[in-house]
Amino acid sequence: REELIAYSQAALARAKTAMPNWFGLLPKADVTIEPYPKFREQNGPGEYNAPAEDGSRPGLFYISEYQAEQKSRSGPEATAFHETIPGHHMQVTIALERKSIHPIGRYLFNSGYAEGWGLYAERLADEMKLYSSDLDRMGMLSGQAMRAARLVVDSGLHTMGWSREQAIDYMLSHTTEDKNSVASEIDRYIIWPGQATSYMLGMLEIRKARDDAQARLGSRFDIKAFHDRVLEDGSVPLSYLSEKIRIWSSP
Repeated sequence: REELIAYSQAALARAKTAMPNWFGLLPKADVTIEPYPKFREQNGPGEYNAPAEDGSRPGLFYISEYQAEQKSRSGPEATAFHETIPGHHMQVTIALERKSIHPIGRYLFNSGYAEGWGLYAERLADEMKLYSSDLDRMGMLSGQAMRAARLVVDSGLHTMGWSREQAIDYMLSHTTEDKNSVASEIDRYIIWPGQATSYMLGMLEIRKARDDAQARLGSRFDIKAFHDRVLEDGSVPLSYLSEKIRIWSSP
């Protein structure tokens, strides 16, 4: 149980050290990783909680230690990067601390932007050389495959009449997830149409905006400036973000 938490805490420590090379805007509030309280650990899926706006409490990422000896070692690092740094903690905390931006950007949740950034952060962590082994990189790629499979499953459930069992079978055939995890995921998709697709679609939009900006700016492209432009307005529609980056990177 202790090793499970320590593994993610070590990943977060590496990310904190690397941040200044990739971001100009940095959050003032810290983020920590802790196990769920015992009464929540059996059903806790892992969750990020934003820091207190007044700075009195850091951000917090909860991890379930339940049946730790049965959990895969391949996924925790990618999840830590998604939920903390350079993922949701960067995104949420920078928005909270920039009091000049609109309250919609500071407080509201736009799934395409928020989860798109979280998934982008998993791949960015690879560019930042944060993964500690090939196994952890495989975990990241496996997670990307799961998010791609969800595009199919969510569409199948809500536009093509798929049954719950069809959706479960598809996920088991195209991902490395176990049946209990898949069943939990499918139940989430059933009650929240479209949310599962936001991860991959959001990441693709952010990545396209970056690629287009690099093509326009060439040697003048600055990855720190790009990330700052993405994060500085808080949670925004992807169409707004794409147009903003196009204008910023135009000659």
